[in-house]
Amino acid sequence: MRLEIRHLELVVEIAEAGSLRRAAARLHLSQPAVTTQLKRIEEFVGGALFIRSADGVVPTHTGTELVRDARNLVRQFAALQRTARANAQREAGAPVKVGGIPAQQFSLLVNALTARLPRREVTSRTIRETGTLTALLASGELDIAVMRAFPGFPLTPPEGVEHRLLLREPFFIGVSRRHALADRGRVDLADLADEKWVMPDPDDSGMNEYFARVCASAGFDQRIAHLTNEAHVAFALTAEDRGICLLYPIGTARDGLAMLSLAGTPLHRELVLAWRTDSPLATLVDELCADVRREYLALVEAAPFYRKWWHGGGAGFALP
Repeated sequence: MRLEIRHLELVVEIAEAGSLRRAAARLHLSQPAVTTQLKRIEEFVGGALFIRSADGVVPTHTGTELVRDARNLVRQFAALQRTARANAQREAGAPVKVGGIPAQQFSLLVNALTARLPRREVTSRTIRETGTLTALLASGELDIAVMRAFPGFPLTPPEGVEHRLLLREPFFIGVSRRHALADRGRVDLADLADEKWVMPDPDDSGMNEYFARVCASAGFDQRIAHLTNEAHVAFALTAEDRGICLLYPIGTARDGLAMLSLAGTPLHRELVLAWRTDSPLATLVDELCADVRREYLALVEAAPFYRKWWHGGGAGFALP
């Protein structure tokens, strides 16, 4: 024979009951069955585990040590069963809760999860604030999220949350088609020293501080004339030559704008996948990252300006 979890459970029950009769009752077995099983266990370990008396049983030295270790293993096995059942229930029925910044990678992640887990509902919500996304992951309100990070402002995931870099995405610059630089296609950041900027409101990601630092390192102070979180407002202001704006390389129509890339890619963001380690999704991270990257590359190919940047050396910068 070999020791199994049921043997350990029997030994623990005998020690806790203090007699073979009481242990048999607790285990819903006959006393002879308990006695026979105990003898087989003692033969296997090579010595007595209990001293029998008229008052019951007392563990021997060997029995005391075995009971101690067996009790720990039984508890661990019970915890393992609870975790496995909870994960199975979550896999079978509970919705996958996805969060993230409003970016292409977010929708691609939702698509990837829907394809990978066709029998599970996928729910999602977009959230700009890094702190809110982190808190929702920590609390279990989200299973997985797409987050952003900027150089000098790293993410600090809480315990139980891991993260992985998906890709680095460049910022391009939008200018009015009437702008003197509109036909250049590519400029140095220093060429924008005299420009007014349209920027989103500062938030806890550090993006605005990051932009200011990079502009300062290029030799000028960034002059922000307009603050808005609405892309259509930023584009309208830029199209009327009220300022220049940042552009993500893949996005909605930008009528009236010309797109510029920056030499050396001084402005970029990191797109990061973050997930709870106790989520069943943790085992799918490699596949999900591959799915998102593959679909993202298809979007790159469909965006002429970005495609040119990507194949002109940008791919080596973008992909970790």
